[in-house]
Amino acid sequence: MLFRRVKNHIQKENWLAVLIDFLIVVVAVFVGMQLSNWSTTQNSRADFSQALELLEKEIEINHLAVAKVDKQAAQSLQIVGDALDILLSCSDSDANRVLVNQGINALRNTYGIYLRRHALQQLTSNPQLITHQTEQQRQRFTDMLIRFDLTKVNSDLAEDHPLNKRFEDNPLLSVGPRLSLSTQDRGEDTPHIRNIKLNAPIDVACKDNSLIKAFVTWERWQGNLLPMMAQIRSELHATQTLLKARN
Repeated sequence: MLFRRVKNHIQKENWLAVLIDFLIVVVAVFVGMQLSNWSTTQNSRADFSQALELLEKEIEINHLAVAKVDKQAAQSLQIVGDALDILLSCSDSDANRVLVNQGINALRNTYGIYLRRHALQQLTSNPQLITHQTEQQRQRFTDMLIRFDLTKVNSDLAEDHPLNKRFEDNPLLSVGPRLSLSTQDRGEDTPHIRNIKLNAPIDVACKDNSLIKAFVTWERWQGNLLPMMAQIRSELHATQTLLKARN
């Protein structure tokens, strides 16, 4: 209809009417673009707000995960450390053998840190979400992602490296009865686990370098977890504080 009207104005050489029609079209297009941009901006802000809420939830979940691994790793480090101290003392007794055997069985398990990071990755990679962030927020999210990346690399090493060599092949060790698991410990993918025990006196085992090194290697790599988790807790707390300040 507008096109026919413009054509009719041109045929009548009514240039003022043509100009008015042209301005109407320009204004309509401009208003339409502004409304579209406003709608996009509002949707983008809503997405940003949702991403921040998801990040807050991820931080809470990661706090719980770190606390759990921290407790488990600290307990195992204590058991392994006590066993190694007794082994290095070369002091043989029934009580000492019990503690050494506990340490030997602890060597079969390692721990790692697994962090949720979906919302964090979105906030550091999505251009629309980045545009709504303050400079402080951008820096904080980037710093936390870098710490997450470093933690994953070091955590994988701490978890895998102690298991690279099979210390169970040591002739001073023998396989004992199957361990009975409590209902809480059982799971569908839980393998059958048998006890490993020392079959030589401690004053003999303390001279076996391969056994000593198995303890030292485990203790060294798993011991890295505790400072790593302290650093992660610091990062989580700093980001959590920033998000609360926004609210």
